[in-house]
Amino acid sequence: MPGSLSKWLILAGAAAPLLLTSLRSPVPGLEWWTATALVKIRPLDPMPDGAAKAVSIAAAKNEFEPFQIVLRAQSEQLSDVDVEVSDLKGKGNSSIPKRDIQIYMERFIDLQKPSSIEGKSGEWPDALVPRVDAYYGERRNAFPFTLNDGRSQPIWCEVYVPPTASAGIYQGSVTVSVGGKRLLTIPLKLEVWNFSLPSTSSFTNTFGFNGIAALYQHIGRYTNDEDLLRMTALYRKSALWHRISLHGGSMAPPSFTLQNGRMQIDWRNYDREVAPFLDGTSFTADQPLYGAKSTSAELRTSGGADTDELKVEYWREFAGHFRDKGWFDRLFDYLWDEPAPENEAALIRRAELVRQADPQIRNLVTAPLHSNWTNLVDIWTPLINCFESRAGFRDFCSPMADRAAYQAQIDRGKQLWWYQSCASHGCYMIGGGYFQGWPSYMIDITPVANRIMPWAAWKYDIQGELYFNTTEAYAKTKDAWLDVNQFGGNGDGTLFYPGTPARIGGTTHIPIESIRLKLIREGLEDYEYFNLLAKTGNWNLATDIADRIVHKTYDFEHDPAKLYEARRQMGEALSKRGGAETTRH
Repeated sequence: MPGSLSKWLILAGAAAPLLLTSLRSPVPGLEWWTATALVKIRPLDPMPDGAAKAVSIAAAKNEFEPFQIVLRAQSEQLSDVDVEVSDLKGKGNSSIPKRDIQIYMERFIDLQKPSSIEGKSGEWPDALVPRVDAYYGERRNAFPFTLNDGRSQPIWCEVYVPPTASAGIYQGSVTVSVGGKRLLTIPLKLEVWNFSLPSTSSFTNTFGFNGIAALYQHIGRYTNDEDLLRMTALYRKSALWHRISLHGGSMAPPSFTLQNGRMQIDWRNYDREVAPFLDGTSFTADQPLYGAKSTSAELRTSGGADTDELKVEYWREFAGHFRDKGWFDRLFDYLWDEPAPENEAALIRRAELVRQADPQIRNLVTAPLHSNWTNLVDIWTPLINCFESRAGFRDFCSPMADRAAYQAQIDRGKQLWWYQSCASHGCYMIGGGYFQGWPSYMIDITPVANRIMPWAAWKYDIQGELYFNTTEAYAKTKDAWLDVNQFGGNGDGTLFYPGTPARIGGTTHIPIESIRLKLIREGLEDYEYFNLLAKTGNWNLATDIADRIVHKTYDFEHDPAKLYEARRQMGEALSKRGGAETTRH
């Protein structure tokens, strides 16, 4: 028996004989193992040599930490299979209740073609259907389930560590039953480090979302504004639980009227949509990430503002409203997306109008540094491919501007964000070594690539991230469960699946998160480790670890063990300091 498992059984005390018996007893027709979150288990994957037979994870307070249980039927089909996780018990009366532990069935999506030369077609795990959802507390139809002969079925589990948890070791178990009879008891050990992560992301981000497209995927048509706001709120909640802020939302700008020549804006529906997320009141005190706030909000424009004069007045009122609400520091104007040379005049014109409305509204453009726009752009957001030339290949971007080129702008109070696009996988071009090794949000890519973007952001001192959409396939396919291939990439712009009652059971519609969304959150939580190290005077360690894992924008360590070891080194360093200067919000 491996030494780590022996130690766990000694720690478990009286429970050890039961667990030992469960681990040694063969279960007819069932093979099983455990895995970290940085493995994507496909249905025909066999149990790897030396596979783990226990779960051992570590996390800070106010952090989520996932793991996987993998079940594989041999020689027969197993029906009525169920999985549950116990409370986790610490020293004294310390415990983490099982209500803070989510269990998900990993659904496979059959990819018809690979995203890139790094990808593969066939079935891949991605959509996560909860046993009990976090929105309405409804039991869904994912469990119990049938385990088909010769197929591996991964189960995604994640523990949320409350901010009030005591540091130390917690122990519990994962049980697997068939037909109501318990067949497996798998040891689960959690180490809680002595520091807390903030609820609001320290790394500013904005990911796109289209509430109208979501309503069509869920309901099949546009119903009414109330349904639109309800659907948008659910997806905003899900995103914020993953430390992500959404732009787009309901896609509805507040309406206005002109009274005696003065603009009057009706803020009621708009504030209903965004205020809970900007004020930090979207979660109740008993929910994870209580107090979390969106890190960004986009300037909207009413279609009725059809002249330059009305646009200026509308944006001025918008800025004033955000100041009154205390939200102005998160407001930005999405000035232009990937402008072509022929767009320059229109871009400059709009930027000047926004400046006229309020000089402090920040203009964002997804383009590299451009000398003609330096007085008009406040948030430079180039493609990640535009920072470094790659030996042996032509530059993907024109112009290229390395990190140092932006420093003068940053010294003037501007910000540098970045984004990834289909250029990470090739934009319909399967071949070509240039499109290997980049951070990527595709399904058929190494999980480390889904998680690494915030690590690279720390290395290059990037202040924010933009991603164009989280529901792109919702508007472009009849069924996002069957086809999420966009721009040549499997999952490009689609990080959710529509959780309809017809598909997942229950009576209410909910967003279904992807494994990739979970891994993006893991990366954002890793960023908090870097940030806390810097705040507590350990900048050199943070820099050394980032450099060890991320070598170039297109070159990072793909071995999950190396990333986990680097994370543990940061966690232990912070825990020794007692998490000085860490806060809940």
